[in-house]
Amino acid sequence: MKRIQDLVLGAGAVGVNCALALAESGRDVAIVDRSFPCAECSYGNAGWITPCHSLPIPGPGLVTQTLKWMLQSDAPLYIKPSLRPSVLRWLWRFYRHCNANAQHRGLTAMATLNQHVVPLTRELISRYQLECTFSQRGILYAFGTEKGLEKGTRERDLLDAHGIEGTLLTREEVLTKEPALREHLVGGVYYPQEADCIPDRFVTQLADQLPSLGVHCHYQTSVNQLHVSGQSISKVETSAGVFQPENVVVAIGAWSVQLARKLGVQLSIQPGRGYSITLKQQPGLPRIPVNLSEAKVAVTPWENKVRIAGTMELAGFDSPVNPKRMEAVLRGARDYLPDFRAEPPMENWAGMRPVTSDGLPLIGRSRTLPNLLIATGHGMLGITQSAVTGHLICDLINKRDPLVSVAPFDPERQT
Repeated sequence: MKRIQDLVLGAGAVGVNCALALAESGRDVAIVDRSFPCAECSYGNAGWITPCHSLPIPGPGLVTQTLKWMLQSDAPLYIKPSLRPSVLRWLWRFYRHCNANAQHRGLTAMATLNQHVVPLTRELISRYQLECTFSQRGILYAFGTEKGLEKGTRERDLLDAHGIEGTLLTREEVLTKEPALREHLVGGVYYPQEADCIPDRFVTQLADQLPSLGVHCHYQTSVNQLHVSGQSISKVETSAGVFQPENVVVAIGAWSVQLARKLGVQLSIQPGRGYSITLKQQPGLPRIPVNLSEAKVAVTPWENKVRIAGTMELAGFDSPVNPKRMEAVLRGARDYLPDFRAEPPMENWAGMRPVTSDGLPLIGRSRTLPNLLIATGHGMLGITQSAVTGHLICDLINKRDPLVSVAPFDPERQT
């Protein structure tokens, strides 16, 4: 039996940041993962640290749009019809948040949280001298239709009211900022405070710091059983031995819901598969990160490669990778980048994101088991919110006033 103060389950971006923050505060920490650091959805995303993604996924008009997309398997957001009770509950809650009032409440909470994401990430990268090509060069949203630009302008106005500044650009200004884009765009929005990095380098290099901080790292380790005594987790059986922790932090992304269910804790999460393609640098690619807005495709150029990422597919854990969706990502890039020819990729990737029904992450203590802390549900913002989530979990465990209120991110909220 290994006595430990804090046991972190999961070594993705969020789990590594939780373990790091706790260890830096002087806690005795162990981290467990069934694979290696950054092996799941932290690995293949666009690498954006992006406050301007503070608008929750559910919003006005999305119900009608989603119903149309259900007939299109390569749509930007595809929700596979299902009669499973857990899926129906999630869908009901999701649709209840597809309105302006819920979106505004969610935006207020997310903007408050996201004001810290770039400074905290930048501070970590500087402190540990991480070589992950971190750059605060902003993100350009390009719109190919008047309808898309109108929507982007409304969103910019909402974000601006919450302190997230964006600049409206004419077609000519968009092309001056990024000449690789097609000429028949109608306009754009540039968010100057956004940052990006190569995500797997960020996470694995942070994980490399853990042993020197005294963290006991157990990778390729399975969690076999969690034992509950009274109202707390008393021990955790793993393939590396049995732990007796004071606190357990669950940060295993989309798989958190299955583990929590065994403990009698209900989390409103569905797995959402995202897709990305990584290619060598080639002609026709942008110089700065670009969101190809109507296509819902993100393009991030780095030193010698580029990542093109997009689509969200809620079809359960067992659904196969859909090659049509991979092609849809490339097609979206070609539509906006006329000289891009998509030479053979270095890597095709698909991974499961933990998607909550209201679009807000789950961060905080369980009301059912007070020594259980949940850190998941970040959807497409795992890299973005990983540092601030680690900070908040550390605040809660050390009984400090959290950096921001965690009330909106209550893991067991049922709204």
